[in-house]
Parts: sequence; C-alpha cells; structure tokens
Amino acid sequence: MKNQLFFIALLLVGMAAFTGCASLTGFQDGRTLGQDNGELGVSLNFSQSPDFDDWEEEFDDSVNVDIPQLFFPSFEFSGRYGVADKVDIGVRLNTNLNLGVSGKFQVVGDKESQFAMSLGAEVGTFGLVSGLWNVQIPVFLSVHPSERFTWYLTPRYIYQFTSYAGADNGLSYVGANTGLMFGNRNKFGIDVGYYSVSVSDGEGDLGLLQIGLGARFPLGGRGGRN
Repeated sequence: MKNQLFFIALLLVGMAAFTGCASLTGFQDGRTLGQDNGELGVSLNFSQSPDFDDWEEEFDDSVNVDIPQLFFPSFEFSGRYGVADKVDIGVRLNTNLNLGVSGKFQVVGDKESQFAMSLGAEVGTFGLVSGLWNVQIPVFLSVHPSERFTWYLTPRYIYQFTSYAGADNGLSYVGANTGLMFGNRNKFGIDVGYYSVSVSDGEGDLGLLQIGLGARFPLGGRGGRN
C-alpha cells in the first residue's frame, strides 16, 4: 500500500514539476485594477524539478527513482479584468498547458495606497481533459513607495489532486512568491517562489523553487493603474 501511494505521489509531483500542473508564478501585488480596467501579462519562468531522495528513504528499498535536478523554462500568459472597483477576475495559461481561472478581492487599501492586501482564489487544470486539478488560495501583499516601484509578497496554499480512479491522495503545496516590479504604466519585474510539497496524508516533503521574469501591460480608459 505504501508503494502504491508513493507511485501516485510520484506521478503527481513529477507532472507538477515537469509539466506545470500547478502554476507557481507570481507577479501579482495587493492592488486590484479598478472597474472596467484590464491588464495583460507575460512571463518567462524557470522551475526546479523535485529531488525524490528524501522520500525514497521512507519507502521500500526496491523503489528506485532517478530524476535529475534541473531548471526547465515555460512561458505564461495572463489576463485580468476589473468587474468592480475592488474585484478582479483573471485567467492564465502557460506553455505546459496549465489553465487557471481566478478571482481577487482587495480588502486593504486602494489603487493609490502605499500598502495593499487582497484575497484570492484560483482553480486550475492541466490540459482540460487530463483529470489533474489544483485549487489555490493566495494572499496578495504589497508595498508601493512610489508608482514606479513595488515590492510584493504572496503566501499561498495549493491543493492538487486527480480524478483518476484509485488515486486517493493529493498534494499540498505551502509557500510564497516575492518579487519586485518597476515602471509607471507598464510593469517589469523579477519573481522568486519556493514551495514545500507533501502528500496529503503527511508522508514526505519536497521543495520546489521557481524564478521568473515578467511584464504587465494595462488596458483601459483610465490607464489601468495598479
């Protein structure tokens, strides 16, 4: 039974690492766009593959897994739209076929405050018909010393699961993204994320690192300030 759970977890984590089932990109601050404003985003991200050595020691010695550590690139494209002054909806798609639909609600500050916080939620899937799903709960925090500079921190919990028969255990991701954004209207920045991944029954613990370069381009009659 242990080996069965291990291979299920191995499949899920391996696909998450190599195909981006759960997107770990950041580039979001605590502000919303404002009603009727939109924004397009693009990023180049490099994600680390997991090292299964620590997990292998907890299972039967006959389990042999040889997956190298590496960084692999992917592009992600995103869009957001302000349906209300402090409510955004969004979508993002990356070249690993991860599709996510999200919502964001600002609870502290406004579009011009130096500190802002928003709560979010996202549902994502890999390839639409794969049966692999993830639910993300982020908290967006940011400091804006000026309109040309932003530092953000996004703690996030992710639960990833599959609808395949016999796969009872999912994966839990706990971590955060942080980064800097520069620019007045168009924003350019760097993002770093780190997540600890474990099977939902508490077995095992892996770390995933992601580094990205990205840009955000506002749309809307009011300039899409963010």
